[in-house]
Amino acid sequence: SRSDLTQYPVFPWVIKDYDSFVLDLKNEETFRDLSVPMGALNPERLEEYKKRYNEIPEGEKYLYGTHYSAPGYVIGYLFRKKP
Repeated sequence: SRSDLTQYPVFPWVIKDYDSFVLDLKNEETFRDLSVPMGALNPERLEEYKKRYNEIPEGEKYLYGTHYSAPGYVIGYLFRKKP
């Protein structure tokens, strides 16, 4: 239903190659490593998330501060101005 903002599909970021004019979908190098979350794609980024995680008080800990399918984001993407 288009009325329920939590029902919109979530598509993972799978493409890694944003420089090629034509994507070779048979080349594994075109796609990102789906065995790790987006925050762990490089060691520096993962260490930053871990550092922040360790600074959060017990009982409130989280690794990522946003959700990929929050209704507020959906509204932002669906908002259109009349032509």
